[in-house]
Amino acid sequence: MEDTTHHPTERSGRELLARIAARARPLITTREAAEALGWDATRAAKQLARWHEQGLIRRVKRGVYVIVPTAAFRQKNVVSDPWILVPAVFRRAYVGGWSAAEHWDLTEQVFTTLLVCTTDALKRTRTRIAEIEIRARHIPERQFFGTATVWREGARVLVSDVHKTLVDMFADPGLGGGIQHVTQCLSAYLRSDDVDTKRLLDHATQLGRAVTFKRMGFIAEALDGPQDLRDACADRVTLGLAKLDSAIESPRVSKRWQLRFPKALDRVLTSG
Repeated sequence: MEDTTHHPTERSGRELLARIAARARPLITTREAAEALGWDATRAAKQLARWHEQGLIRRVKRGVYVIVPTAAFRQKNVVSDPWILVPAVFRRAYVGGWSAAEHWDLTEQVFTTLLVCTTDALKRTRTRIAEIEIRARHIPERQFFGTATVWREGARVLVSDVHKTLVDMFADPGLGGGIQHVTQCLSAYLRSDDVDTKRLLDHATQLGRAVTFKRMGFIAEALDGPQDLRDACADRVTLGLAKLDSAIESPRVSKRWQLRFPKALDRVLTSG
């Protein structure tokens, strides 16, 4: 059967899209589009698909779109907060690693890529939506804990709490941009009002990765951190050498921590 639906002209189409954007959040759903235009859901879905083909909006997932930044729309109608994409793109996820470290003021370093930890099966670990780069890391369900809820532009977003943020980064320094940056984050944490050695250790225990204690204890000792943290980590050291950071050449060995570490350790412990 021939489709007799009236297709808006380019100008009227942009006017319709602007009407939707004025009422919806930065993310546009089929339901919101239908309500804004007074159309049924089928017609609204077809129009959204057409705008996607024209490059005016970008599909985030089925039935959810984001406006592509252009001079035709005001900046407030564009995604200004990347965090709101997390619950739209992923079924179950939290903002973690370096992005969470920024949120908790553990670092002054600015990262342009949003890091997300998710239990979702991933076809790819990097995606770009409306000029926003997202890097996703798959985690098993048992590691999905220690989160806090924040509200960003009306969207409910999960972020790893400050203690879980550190534990995740010691378990995998790549989540923190490398062990040097993770070291800086631990140093900031130990100077903050949020420091809670017991919760830090409880989270590390629940995560269930022995290497976390090796790295965290080694760095805490190098920073002359709390004795209770260092002793508790030392008590949990297991046999088998691990690397302080798998991305760094590490020829030296600490038998106490069962850890290989780089020759120029002072470079790890400083911001330079």
